[in-house]
Amino acid sequence: MSQEKARRIIKDAGHCFLATCVNGQPRVRPMKFVVTDDFKFWCSTVNISGKVKEFEQNSRVEICWVDNNKNQLRVAGILDMSGGAEKKRKLFELHPGMRCLFKDEHDPRLVHVEVVPTNARWKEHKFGEYNRIEL
Repeated sequence: MSQEKARRIIKDAGHCFLATCVNGQPRVRPMKFVVTDDFKFWCSTVNISGKVKEFEQNSRVEICWVDNNKNQLRVAGILDMSGGAEKKRKLFELHPGMRCLFKDEHDPRLVHVEVVPTNARWKEHKFGEYNRIEL
């Protein structure tokens, strides 16, 4: 299945849910990720967020979107927070809503979050198996 199906679900869903696991305890929260041309998933967070500590303890995450037709997209991956000013600047272009949270790419509170997918799959709203997306 092409990555285009995933992009359509992401666009229609808008927000998603990000799952982490720390010390055996799952944690889920709503987020807003954008997808890059090379099929990576980017968002921002603030450096004092509890998520940052969770990401440092366990960088394996899963993101889940559900669109208006109840199609599901799940992306498992490895989270990276090492993005510098260039990636942060690009993130402002992809997600202009960040402007109300951060001054610019040099804002010391801004953390660039990137999820590099290791597995991506989608399914329609019905019983059945997920369809694998080529990475």
